[in-house]
Parts: sequence; C-alpha cells; structure tokens
Amino acid sequence: MTRILSLMALFLGLMFGSPAALAGVDVNSASQSQLETLPGIGPSKASAIIEYRNTNGPFSSLVALDAVPGIGPATLQNIGPLVEFGAAGDGAASAPPAEETAADQPAPSSSSSGGGSVNVNTASASQLQTLPGIGASKAQAIVDDRSAKGPFASCSDLQRVTGIGAATVATIGSACAVE
Repeated sequence: MTRILSLMALFLGLMFGSPAALAGVDVNSASQSQLETLPGIGPSKASAIIEYRNTNGPFSSLVALDAVPGIGPATLQNIGPLVEFGAAGDGAASAPPAEETAADQPAPSSSSSGGGSVNVNTASASQLQTLPGIGASKAQAIVDDRSAKGPFASCSDLQRVTGIGAATVATIGSACAVE
C-alpha cells in the first residue's frame, strides 16, 4: 500500500511540477521506502541495495549497482533514468540509461586472456565482475558452473548458468572470450 501511495505522490508531483518529484532517487542516501518507489525495486531489492551500500560504500555509477544481488540488466535499464549518484563523490548528478552505460564502458583491463577480453574459462570471480551485467552473484555462479560442468565452448554457453540469459550475453559482447 505504501508503494502505491509513493507512486501516486510521484505521479501527482510530476503532474503539478513538484521539484522534489523531478529529482532522481539518490541511491547513495535514499531510504528503503524511497528506493521502493523505483520500478522493479521491492522491499528485498531495496534492502539489498542499502546493505551493499553500507558494506561497500557509495555507488559511483549505474553499472556499480549490478554488483547488488538481485539487480541485473533489466532492472538497471528500468531505473537508469530515475536514479542519481550525488553522494558518490564524483559530482555526477544522474546516471545515463543502462544500455548507454554498459556500451560506453571500456573493455576490462583486468583480463585472463589478453586483448582486453575476460576469458570466462579461467577468470576469477572478481575478474568476471568486470564484465558488463555481471555482478558478484553471477560471477560466482559462472565459477561454480564452470567447476561443475567444465569449460564454456563459447560466450553464449554462459546461458547455461542460472540467472544469465541472452540479454546478459549480448551485454557482455566483445568483452567476453573463451580459450
């Protein structure tokens, strides 16, 4: 019920020009109820964002939110235009949409195969996290799957890992390598 009321307040604020409603949600200082006003963010994801923020410090970009368990490319795309990173220390007020953020990221410099790509057959969980759309939980799932089922024949084989689909594989793009 509170979520409906929050969304109604946001809608009314947009309709009548409330400056507070036009401002994005600062994920580095927002309360749980403020985070829950974002599309696709319920109580558990809001709590996970706050817990991650308290443990690891402020988020510097939309891509950094992907490290939060339960947050993936679809959620990032939905909330991208609505969030800010004002307390991250870099002075950036708002985040670009997820597709721009992921596409504009340079190829990971920490790689297992050279050439700016991450070899998903040899990379550690922390190296896998440098891939766009791969946070801590997905990186660990890749390592666990690789240990249980053997190496990946191609980057699209990452889809055999629970939680990784075609959209994530497409987001990774040329930053992924297999050897």
